[in-house]
Amino acid sequence: MLSYRHGFHAGNFADVLKHITEILLINSMLKKDKPCCFIDTHAGAGAYSLKSEWSKKTGEFINGVAKICHNEQLKQLVPNYFNILQEINNNSENLDFYPGSPYISTHLLRDIDDITCFELHPNEYENLKYNMHFNKNCHVHNREAKEGLNALLPPKIRRGIIFIDPSYEEATDYKETIKMIKQALKDFNQAVVALWYPILGKANDQSYFLIRELQKLNIKNSIQVELSICQQDTILGMHGTGMVILNTPFQIKEQLEGILPILEHELALDNTATSKIVQLTQE
Repeated sequence: MLSYRHGFHAGNFADVLKHITEILLINSMLKKDKPCCFIDTHAGAGAYSLKSEWSKKTGEFINGVAKICHNEQLKQLVPNYFNILQEINNNSENLDFYPGSPYISTHLLRDIDDITCFELHPNEYENLKYNMHFNKNCHVHNREAKEGLNALLPPKIRRGIIFIDPSYEEATDYKETIKMIKQALKDFNQAVVALWYPILGKANDQSYFLIRELQKLNIKNSIQVELSICQQDTILGMHGTGMVILNTPFQIKEQLEGILPILEHELALDNTATSKIVQLTQE
């Protein structure tokens, strides 16, 4: 399926958690002088207009990035997120654009590092090429995620992050994502794997299956991070978002423990909002 376009959802509450987590993980890599790689399996367009018809149609950023863009506590805890927001908006007070994960990685990583982005949708791929053309270390491929990883791994640089953000449009996406992670860790077992997932209405939610299968992999020091902004619907809607981090770098859990309660407070739509960080496996 090639119908999914992230422009409808850019800057929503799920993006906020996902991209703050991405920045923390990249910052952890930058603590060492050695080069690292960043592999973005579902890269999207790289950057998005919040003034586009797509964004206006859903308005999801209003209950996402717009709610936290002036939060002083978060600015202290994850300044890079806000610096990138300012940069993509030309240091304006207006919130006209939102960065995707490729834009964030290219603005944080160094000349010695390597970035690879896979995007299958032909139009999104062309947009991604245009948005990332300024960075010589960013390699953009019009490839399906699993096929691209199979061809790339193991990478030449053996420190890195695999950032996985499927659309989950198809029911099979959950099982295919698990298979992809299993194979990726066989080829690149020291990789930090960061997987985003939605928490949907009760009739459609498969996050429990996803977490159970990931826990079976028994990858050392793995954590689950979840944020729910309202009560779960019986059937429809995405009320929550989550990240699983396998081979979690040092202090990431502690950093997220400081950030998550602020996101819960700022992004809550009602008094049923919750958040949690669970240690799936030990060191």
